[in-house]
Parts: sequence; C-alpha cells; structure tokens
Amino acid sequence: MAPTGDELYAQARELYFSYREVTNGVLERIDPGPWEVGSSYGMEPSAAGCGDGWKFALSRSTTVDPADQPAMREAVTDYLTSAGYDVEGQDVGADGAVAREVVVEKQDPFSSLRVTFATSGNVLVTATTRCMPGDIGELDERLFGDAVLAEGYLPRTESPSDPLFFGITPGEPGFLPTPTPTPTP
Repeated sequence: MAPTGDELYAQARELYFSYREVTNGVLERIDPGPWEVGSSYGMEPSAAGCGDGWKFALSRSTTVDPADQPAMREAVTDYLTSAGYDVEGQDVGADGAVAREVVVEKQDPFSSLRVTFATSGNVLVTATTRCMPGDIGELDERLFGDAVLAEGYLPRTESPSDPLFFGITPGEPGFLPTPTPTPTP
C-alpha cells in the first residue's frame, strides 16, 4: 500500500535529503558555485516514467576551465566510489566536440546521476531519484500548497554549500530576486 499523509511526506523528505547530499558533494568537487538551476530545481515531484508514483530530478550547470576538467572528473569519481557507488565513464559526441561523462545508474537513491564535462568548459549535472510509491498530487500539495513556483519560490542559482530546505512556507517566497540595497544615511 502506498504511503499517504505524514508518512508520504517523511519518505519524500528522506529521499530528497539523501540524493541532494550526494549531488551537492559532486557539485562541490567541481565548483563552489553558484551553479545555474536548470530545468528542475530538484524538489518538485514528477510522475514521468513512474506510473502511479513519483520521483525527484534536478539539473545544475556551470562553466569551468577545460584544462581543470580531468582533475575534476577524477575528484568526482573518487568521491562517488568512496561513497560506495559503482561509477562508469563514457565519451559522447564526435568530431572534436566530445563530452566526457561520469555516470551512476540504478544505485540507491538514484535512477541516474550524470556529470557531463563538455570540451568547451560547460559542466552539466543531472540527477534523478528512483520512483517512489504515493500520490504525486498529495505530495505536491504537502510541499507547496497553492504556491506558484514560477513566482520565485525556488532559487535560480545555488551553491553546494547553501543550506538545504524541504518544502516552502506558503505566502512567503524566499528566493525572489534580491532587492538592491538602499544605502544607509
């Protein structure tokens, strides 16, 4: 039977912090940030490919010196290996536009964790959790209430050292663009 109520929320919270801790550890080994938040912040539940369940997914991007990428790939691989993950590497692309990837597939809590180092210096990190049982609508309501996330409730940039949070306080967006400080007289 799929969890509901407090049990669903607790399960989602545990999964969220578990995958974000590892993902932030990967980000730290590449660049202290801030990283651009891509198509998904990482806290919004998604039903894509999960039948009656849900999952979390995030994407982050930054640009680094291409000359530093081999050491960064090694640092990411060492970090994930020491955390108990089996890590694969692969090259994608052709004609001098080869990107090198560090990949963790189907290892708890991930369905997929992929770090892509492009020869241009761009780095993309994507992470998707395994599918979990439970009603996505109920979970979304517990996390966000009637808040419109596009109104600034989730950060557009984030550093791996920023404190993690789970859910929002309805009516109190905390991540709208920072106002310009007014000089004190």
